[in-house]
Amino acid sequence: MSWILPVLGAWALLAVPGLLLMRAVGARVPVSWGVAPLVTVLLVIGVTGILHLLRIPWTAGTALLCTVGACALAVLVRRRLRRPGGRGGGGRHLAARVGDPRPPRRSLPVRSEATITAVGVLSGLAVVAAATRRMGGISTLNGSYDSFFHLSAIATIREGGDAFVTTALADIYGGTTYYPVVFDALAALLPLATIPAANVLMLAVLAAVPSAVGAMVAMLGPSGPTGAVPAVLATAASAVFLSIPAMALVMGLWPVVLGALCLPVGIAAALRLLGGRRAALTPAATAGYGALILATALAHPTMLFSIAVVAGLRLLVGGVMTILQGRRRRGAVEVAVALGAAVVYVVVSALLLGGMSMTRPAAQSRAEVLWEILVDSPRIPVIGAPFWPVAVVWVLALIGAFAAVRGRERLGTTAAVGVLCAIGLGMTMQLDSSLASAVVNPWYGARERIAPLMMCLLLVLLGRGVQALGAARSPRGRAVLVPVASAAVLLTVVAGVIAPSRLPLTGSLAYTAYGLQLSPYVTPAERDFIERTAVELPEDAVLLADPLDGAPLYWSIGGVDTVFPTMSQPQTQDSALLARYAPRVDDPGANAHQQVCAAAERIDPTHLYRDTSEHNGRSMNPEASARWRGVHDIPPHRLTLVAEDGPYALYELDLAC
Repeated sequence: MSWILPVLGAWALLAVPGLLLMRAVGARVPVSWGVAPLVTVLLVIGVTGILHLLRIPWTAGTALLCTVGACALAVLVRRRLRRPGGRGGGGRHLAARVGDPRPPRRSLPVRSEATITAVGVLSGLAVVAAATRRMGGISTLNGSYDSFFHLSAIATIREGGDAFVTTALADIYGGTTYYPVVFDALAALLPLATIPAANVLMLAVLAAVPSAVGAMVAMLGPSGPTGAVPAVLATAASAVFLSIPAMALVMGLWPVVLGALCLPVGIAAALRLLGGRRAALTPAATAGYGALILATALAHPTMLFSIAVVAGLRLLVGGVMTILQGRRRRGAVEVAVALGAAVVYVVVSALLLGGMSMTRPAAQSRAEVLWEILVDSPRIPVIGAPFWPVAVVWVLALIGAFAAVRGRERLGTTAAVGVLCAIGLGMTMQLDSSLASAVVNPWYGARERIAPLMMCLLLVLLGRGVQALGAARSPRGRAVLVPVASAAVLLTVVAGVIAPSRLPLTGSLAYTAYGLQLSPYVTPAERDFIERTAVELPEDAVLLADPLDGAPLYWSIGGVDTVFPTMSQPQTQDSALLARYAPRVDDPGANAHQQVCAAAERIDPTHLYRDTSEHNGRSMNPEASARWRGVHDIPPHRLTLVAEDGPYALYELDLAC
């Protein structure tokens, strides 16, 4: 259980800054613990931008000072606006709950909010406890491709002290490049080594998802005590879905998972802006909802497209219902706007986002893929796709969808159509056509990235289904149906969390269960060799190696300057020349000989690392490893053995022409 305190600390880092800022501005939102991470994302973006401009390093100390300063400034502005004659005509609306045009009033009683928060915390900790059962500890290396990139990103931010979204990874990309770096920036603040810091923040993000779901359902559900039970059950039920844990634990898509954490509240904000419960919005409420959507986009842009799907469907459904109500002109305008936005989206995606569709369709029948989408099973062969973990969710969601469509409720009908749309998008990822690619490009053609959208909308419908059961005509039915549904949900959650073939297995695949799903890029023995030899290298050492052989760990955990600190393709002209043509330093007659020599002189690699084990890059991924074929072909006379342990060897390198 050594993970508990570090994960709780990372969770506090994720939520407390946002919580304090919300208190400072006087914003009142249902289940503020679930909304707080989004505000933290905005705070990190703003603070890192200011620190970048002032050339002040991003550290725990500067982050703390800036957070305190932001909260103090918010309090001063709020007090100023409250003074008689101050701008804004008084501060009542600033103190109002975000999205409520009325004077301050809670949508849920304090006890109900506390219950939803408690269930969210317990559900999140249950997910983490199950996932860590086979992880091997928070210091265990995640063996996925993307984890290596983010370990290097965390190390780069710590080394350079810059965490702004366009400049934080300039050393990796060879220049200014936008990247959703908030996850890496937060991990860089934790007082832990790179690998434990990444692991505990990733677990904290997983732990925070149920609270975000509770906030979403509370924002969209009925006010008063009747809104508590649907929100509590939806919060608990979020723990049975598997795609988000799989993206975090198996695939290492940590910024995407941070975006998935923000998505529920982002969806709720979009629906409230479009009239989910009240059409009238104050300027403060509009700005607040817009800020929550912006935070979701900044956490990871993929999730902005998921929100856009919901917003477009809300316009479409609203337009159709407006037409059915007899206001044909207004309804036709709404439908036209929704359809026009969809066409613009497809065109822009085809023209600008074509390079994002990087996931190959699954080698399964369409029926098998559809089933895996319905039960939220990711594209991982060893993870089964049983129906029982989501059976109760689907039953209650279908009841909710029926009640919403029958009552011509715009919010519930939008959620129902949204579930169908999410399923359709997942199936579209199996199609091999330009139009299909244009539709799914923003999600990289991977259905795990669209799965959080289906999860959110299903849980909105689950809440509506519980409401429908509570409104049964028979008093006896009301007294029986809701308790039975609640018990079924809670029993399913408990079974889903403790089932060994679900979260515990998922938590092991990229950590300790070598061979079940993927071969690790670095085994424990190789990691030990890298850590040991990194300490022995001189401070001015520059390491050259195929990054698929685990060499990025020399940078991320060993602090050694590495030519290729991630497993991405070479990012600069000099590094690309060395990757492909390093042996040409021995051949004055070869093409580009002088350019290769100049690149070698500028980069000046001093050491070479090689892995000849069964897990080396060429064995695991020969196509990608071919990018560094020149590194593999450096002749022996250029090398002097420094250290060797079985298939792992470190050499002193002389690439002088």
